[in-house]
Amino acid sequence: MTETIFDAIASVSVFVLPILVAGILEQRELEKQRKEREAKLLREQLTDLACERAVEADRQAWKSRVKQSLENWEPIKFADDVPARTARKWGRHAN
Repeated sequence: MTETIFDAIASVSVFVLPILVAGILEQRELEKQRKEREAKLLREQLTDLACERAVEADRQAWKSRVKQSLENWEPIKFADDVPARTARKWGRHAN
């Protein structure tokens, strides 16, 4: 009786072991692919975040330049606003 049970287990194990090994190898491969996808997604998210920060820094720098130029702004003097030049004195009366 026990010999027939062991024979049955041995005959089944011949088929089960290769299937079990193939399943384990396939599971490892799927886990490796999942980790690669997660790493790629994380890299994309970090790249997006870095781009957003760069755009924000560029916008802040532009605002700072505009503020600085407004602080240093001087009105344009048109020809009508500028006093006319006086004639130069020549000769012995010149100072």
